[in-house]
Amino acid sequence: MLPTELMMHATARIECTTAGGATSTGTGFFFNLFPQGEQSVPVLITNKHVIRGAVSGIINLTLEKAGGGPHESGRVQVRLNFDNGWIEHPDPNVDLVMLLCAQFLNEALQQNRKIFAIFLDGGLIWDDATNKANLTPVEDVLVVGYPDGIWDEVHNAPIFRKGITATSPILDFNNRREFLVDCAIFPGSSGSPVFLYNPSGWAGRNGSVNVGNPRVSLLGIIYAVALHMVTGEIKIIQAPTSAQPIAFSGVPNNLGICIKSSRILEFELELVTRGFTPPAGYKIRSSLPRF
Repeated sequence: MLPTELMMHATARIECTTAGGATSTGTGFFFNLFPQGEQSVPVLITNKHVIRGAVSGIINLTLEKAGGGPHESGRVQVRLNFDNGWIEHPDPNVDLVMLLCAQFLNEALQQNRKIFAIFLDGGLIWDDATNKANLTPVEDVLVVGYPDGIWDEVHNAPIFRKGITATSPILDFNNRREFLVDCAIFPGSSGSPVFLYNPSGWAGRNGSVNVGNPRVSLLGIIYAVALHMVTGEIKIIQAPTSAQPIAFSGVPNNLGICIKSSRILEFELELVTRGFTPPAGYKIRSSLPRF
């Protein structure tokens, strides 16, 4: 499959319902923690604020067709009780949360339905220690998700948005492990993975040019958007999950705020503190260099 096809099947549309019946949408993506051979802990990652206040939700998944590959029109909805099951990022200031997937994946198998999903892993997370010379302040990125809840419902496919890094992903924006992207961010974009994507090659910081050599990496996760207020003030707010009016007057200025992808790996230490035993020989990589 093409890299963009893999990205397409790595996301899931999350529909949330509050106790009062209000609904909202967000984006989640699949990730394998503790990958070791054929072993892993499959999870779905999104923002904390996507599920905050929700009592139940629906995750839209694609079925696998006979012989392998995604079923073009085979979609199944997993209905979840949100009272438990979500595990928040150990840092309260990091807007990430994960859901263990093994239960509903196994339940689907027991019903003779196999889910087709692409699980990302730590191998796609940018490692500055070996690649710093190949990353420049301005890079092409793809944001994959469900802005305004829009999707290809028939094929259970997300929306791709193309943009660039608006601040250097090597640096920590305002001393937080974050960076900005210049890309339209709308309600429903919360939790969208941000991929570095160079299908035909790239230029390095040292002037080297790589032609015909594609490059894909998971740089971050959308969690907030910058708004330009009518007073001229700039506010940073969590990316909305519904299209309801905001109490103050402001318009998005096409700047999305991203959590750096290396923070995903901190979930591994969180699971260990909760009693999970990693596969034999597995080295927890929650302390990747801070690119």
